[in-house]
Amino acid sequence: MTLPADPWMQTLLLSLNPRQRSPFGDVIPEYPSEELQRNTTGLSSVAALEQAYAFYNDVTDALGKVGVPLTADSQLLDFGFGWGRISRVFMRDVPLENIYGIDVDAGFVALTRKAFDSANFTECPAFPPNQYSAGKFDLIYAYSVFSHLSEKACRDWMEEFRRVLKPGGVVVFTTRHDSFFDYCALAATMETDNEYLTALGALIPDIEAAKAAYRNGELVQASSDAVGGGGPRDSSFYGETWIPEQYARTQFGDGFEFVAGYFDPAKYDQACFALRRIS
Repeated sequence: MTLPADPWMQTLLLSLNPRQRSPFGDVIPEYPSEELQRNTTGLSSVAALEQAYAFYNDVTDALGKVGVPLTADSQLLDFGFGWGRISRVFMRDVPLENIYGIDVDAGFVALTRKAFDSANFTECPAFPPNQYSAGKFDLIYAYSVFSHLSEKACRDWMEEFRRVLKPGGVVVFTTRHDSFFDYCALAATMETDNEYLTALGALIPDIEAAKAAYRNGELVQASSDAVGGGGPRDSSFYGETWIPEQYARTQFGDGFEFVAGYFDPAKYDQACFALRRIS
C-alpha cells in the first residue's frame, strides 16, 4: 500500500491493520467486516476512508470560511453515524470524549459503542427531539443521511440542530446530487438480480419532471419498501432525497446562514452543504 503525504491519512490507513492512536492518544477503533462496510457505504477499506477524508476536508474548509476551526474543546455530533466511519477522521482534531453520535439503528449503536469504547454513541428516534441540551455542539455532520430523509424529517432535524448548536455553530450534510437522477434512469434499463437497483429504476416514473422540480429549487424525495434502509429505516421517512442548493439556502429557517456548497464526483458522489447557526 502506497501511503499518502498527509500524516493523518497515513495513520488512518495504517489503522486498518494494527491499531493506531490519534494525536490525543485515543485508539482508532477496529473496523467492521468489509462486507458490512460495503453494504452501508458501497465501499470498504482504503476507498471508504478516502471518501470519508474528502468529506472531512470539505467540513474543515467550511469551518475555515466562518473562522471557527476545530479545537480540542470542540463538541461534535455525528448524525446517523453508522459504524463510525466519519467520526474516525475527526479524531485528528478532537478528543474522542468530545465526539458524540445519534443513529436510529440499535445494531449500529451497539457496534460503534463497542468499537469506540464510548457511551457517546446513542440511539435516537426517526424524528426529534434528542437528548442533548440546547447550545451543546460546535459542529454537526451528517454524511449520506439527508440523501435519504423525507422533507419533514429534514426540516424537523434541521430545526433540532439549530436548538443544539451553539450560536455560530455549523451543520454540514450531504444529499443526492442532480446526477443521481441519471443513475436512477440507468437503473431502469438494467437487467439485474439486484433488488435495490430494480427498485431504484422504478422509484421515479417521470425523471424529467423530478429534475425540473429539483432545478426549480424543490426538495425531491421518493421512497418504496425496496429502497428503504431496512430495519428502523422504513419507507415512511427513508428513501432517496435530492436537496438543491437553493432549498438549502432558503428553506431551513431564519436561524441559519448558508456557508458553502461542494460537489466533486472524483471525491464523493453527493452534494454537500454547510450552514451556520446565526440565532
